Formats: sequence, C-alpha cells, structure tokens
Amino acid sequence: MAAVHSHALFPQFSPHTVRSISPRTLPCSFSFHDHSIQLVCHGYPSKSSNYISASCGISMHESTDVQERPRLKDTEPWELTGHLETIFSGTSTAAEQDRLTSSGIEGASHTNGACATHLSVGNDIRFTAKGRPLNEDASSLELFTASPCVSMSNASTLAASYKGIESPHSPLSSAGSSPQTRSKVVRTAWEALVRWSRSWQLLNARKATNVLQQTKKVVVVGGGSFGTAMAVLLARNKAEMQVSLLIRDSSLCQSINNDHVNRKYFPRHVLPRNIIATTDPQEAFKDSEYCIHALPVQHSADYLKCITEYVSPSLPFFSVSKGLELSSLEMMSQVIPRALGNPRQPIAVISGPSFAIELMDELPTAMVAASREKKLANAAQQLFASRYLRINTSSDVIGVEIAGALKNVLAIAAGIVEGMNLGNNCMAALVSQGCSEIRWLAEKMGAKSTTLAGLSGTGDIMLTCFVSLSRNRSVGVRLGSGESLSDILSSMNQVAEGVATAGAVIALARKYRVQMPVLTAVARILENELTPKRAVLELMSLPQVEEV
Repeated sequence: MAAVHSHALFPQFSPHTVRSISPRTLPCSFSFHDHSIQLVCHGYPSKSSNYISASCGISMHESTDVQERPRLKDTEPWELTGHLETIFSGTSTAAEQDRLTSSGIEGASHTNGACATHLSVGNDIRFTAKGRPLNEDASSLELFTASPCVSMSNASTLAASYKGIESPHSPLSSAGSSPQTRSKVVRTAWEALVRWSRSWQLLNARKATNVLQQTKKVVVVGGGSFGTAMAVLLARNKAEMQVSLLIRDSSLCQSINNDHVNRKYFPRHVLPRNIIATTDPQEAFKDSEYCIHALPVQHSADYLKCITEYVSPSLPFFSVSKGLELSSLEMMSQVIPRALGNPRQPIAVISGPSFAIELMDELPTAMVAASREKKLANAAQQLFASRYLRINTSSDVIGVEIAGALKNVLAIAAGIVEGMNLGNNCMAALVSQGCSEIRWLAEKMGAKSTTLAGLSGTGDIMLTCFVSLSRNRSVGVRLGSGESLSDILSSMNQVAEGVATAGAVIALARKYRVQMPVLTAVARILENELTPKRAVLELMSLPQVEEV
C-alpha cells in the first residue's frame, strides 16, 4: 500500500489510518498528495489480461469505525456514495474526461466524481481538490477500486479514517427530521445505485461473450402468439440475423413471407423482414445455432419426434412453453430431451410475466432464463435482452418451470371468482392460498423459495391472475359465468395450458403428498365433477387451521 503524505489539504491522514477491509488487494494503489489523491495501476491482475478495468470513487462517512461498515458482498462489487464533485474535480467534467482519454485510458465514464474506466499499466487517475479541505461533517473517507479479472467478492476497498469533527447523527437516523434531509438520503441512495450500475456494466463488458453478435441464424418452433413474439424480438435485436419460423400452416407461412404479417395472431403488426417462415423442418434447422421452442406442451413430444433427424445433438433449446405434460407429468426441460432421444440436449427455459402482445408493442418486460448450465442461461440472456426486455438468469430450472405451469391453474380459479362476482376479499384470499399451494408442491420437488418469490413465480401469478389478457383467467371468468368448458374451448383460437395442466398438477400433488385444496377444486370443476358454486361452499367449509 502506498505511503500517505502529510500536507495542508489532508493533514489528518497518516500511514496508520489507512487500512484495507477487503480479502484481496488489486495491483493498484492510492497516494495522497498536496492537492490530489492519485490512483496508480502497477500491473496486470492475471497473465491472460492486458488491462485493468478500474472503478474508483470517494465516499465520506460519518462513522469513525471502519469495522462497523458493511463488508462487500458477492453480489455487490462496490458501493459509491456521496457527492464528490463538490470537493474534487475527478472526472466530473467533459474536459477532465478528454484528458483521461488522451492519456490512454479507454471508455472513461463519470458520475458525481466516480470513475469507471479501463486503466492501462502505468496510467493514473488523479482526483484534484478544488481549493478547499474535506467537508467537516465527514468523519471518514473511502476509496474504491475493482477489476473484472477477479471475482466480485475480491473487489478492493481502501479506507482511510478522517480524524475530523464527528457528527452526532447519521443521515439515516435523522431522516425524519426534515424533508430536505430525507430528500438527500433518497437522492444519495439513487446516485449510488446509478454509479454501481454503470461500473458493473463496464467491468463485465469485457468478460462476456457477445452471443447476439456472433449468431447468424436461429429457429423458432411454433408460430403461435408467443412464438411469433419471440421471433420478432430476436429479429429486432439483430437485423442481419435470420430468424426461421417453423410452422405447420402453409397459408400462414405464405402470408408471413409475402406480407410480413401473422394474420391469425397479430394482424396489425408488421413483422421484420429477416423472419422467414417455413413448413420444412430441414430448411428451418439447417445452420441454426439456437432453437426456441414455443409449441403447446401437450403437442410438443409428438412433433419433436417427427423432426429429430434434423436436430443436431448439440443444438441448444430455449423453451418458452409453460405447463406439464399430462401423460408423463414432466416439464419441458424433461420432455424435449426425451422426445429428441438425447438426454444431453442442451436446454434452458425462459419464463416470467409476459404477454405476447406487449412484447410486440415493445412495452417494458422482465423474464428469467434458467438452466443448469450457467453458460447457456447467459447465452439466452445475451440473445434476448433488449431495451424493452430484461432477462435475469437462474440455475433453478425446477422452480422456474413448476411456477410457470401451476400459475395457469390458479389463474383459472381467479377467473372463476371474477365470473361469480364473489368480490375482492375472496379474490385475495383465493390467490394467496393458491400461492401457498404452489410453494408447498414446488419446494417438495426441489424448487428454491427465492425463485417462487421472483419473476417466474409471484410475478407471473400476479399477471396471469389479475389481468384480463390472460387466456387462463378468461376461461375461469366464463366458467364462473355459467358457460360450459366445451363451448369455451371451441371458441378459442389459442391454447389455455391451465386446462390440461390441472389434472397433472393434482397427480403430482398426490405423488409428493401435498394438500392443494384450491387447485384440486379447479381440476374437479374442469372435469365437470363440481360446479363453481359448490366448489366455493366446500372450500369455505374446510377446517379453520393455522396458517403455514
């Protein structure tokens, strides 16, 4: 660690007050000079790297005890707080950024005096004082660096205690004292989040393989509403990439290729010209680097068995189909490899609260890509992520899939409550109970509770149960209004997966010995063994028990 110099500007610092609280220090150091603080890069963090991606900033704290401050977490490479521009020029001006760039520092970015930049060996970043000492309210000073060439948990923090006037109150403890103080706390927290976001993106940019840039062709199997929406999303992400849309309907195929419109599902949307529809699986799969599976669950296995000869054993599949296969009680991550006769077929599942029409309209959406292979989940993230779609990654394939399947059955129940006009209290109670039942079964199957509370669980349940665009909810509304299931299904041009999934869910519940009263009632209604009215009476007469 570099020596600390005494001077007029920083008279409080001494070599004994500078300490490292990180498990590992990167080949960078800070030194204090008469009118500046300097960060110097001394070497490469690894033999395979010829740069350091450094994020540095300064934060003033009112706590004098370094040990009381939270340690860096694995998920938080660093934290930047405070308003550096009020004390140091740093990189807070365009002129200063130009100076950095001309010195060989690439990709410099700046926010409130924090700097995230690629720093070559021998280069330095200098934070220059504006002619006045540190804020007297601050009782400590921290400087941060981080590198993408080591794990985030090894991000380096150097802390230097500032022996100034101690403030008797912290910003948070005094947050209720005035609107101005509360506003400052909120603003500071938001600015810290923005700085963390920019620095994280910069540090990970060089680590990631640009899957989208390298991909020349993908195939989407299934030209329904969601398959079409996925094809459009990919085609918009990269105009030079061919998106082959494999469908069965020859007239629809002709319409898409000639008029660039899917007249059956999106008659008012013009499809990108790099979407090429085909009914020929050999043509569709030839040279394709990824396959997006968007067929209804109950028809998937039979179709995949017919096209196995055209599918490479190493071709990654991304399934966006939600549900359980009735005959086997399996999810798509199991159905696809089995149907293709290849247990090692690479597969990820993509799920979350998403209506196809809103993806077509480029409305903000967030989903989850789950795979047991982290590399494959990351590939899905890079391929699908766009300015209007966020893709989180997960290794919990079971949790993502089972939540996506069971929420369709719960949505039918929510629709029945709506159709019977049973009120908001009943709706809240039923959906809450249904969420508990989904959690009970999913956890017995090995799902993580955090997954069930996330986008693919709670997020998808909220969307499907409470929004009128939901096909499964619409089925429930019509059942609750007195229509027969056969009439409802015959009038629909899309599949409501919850209808077929309900029976499979109850079979799974028996297998894992889980009581699921709400979802069982839905299955009995769909089997015409129980009327909606009778189901409500029976559910309300169940024993009053302790909530679990």
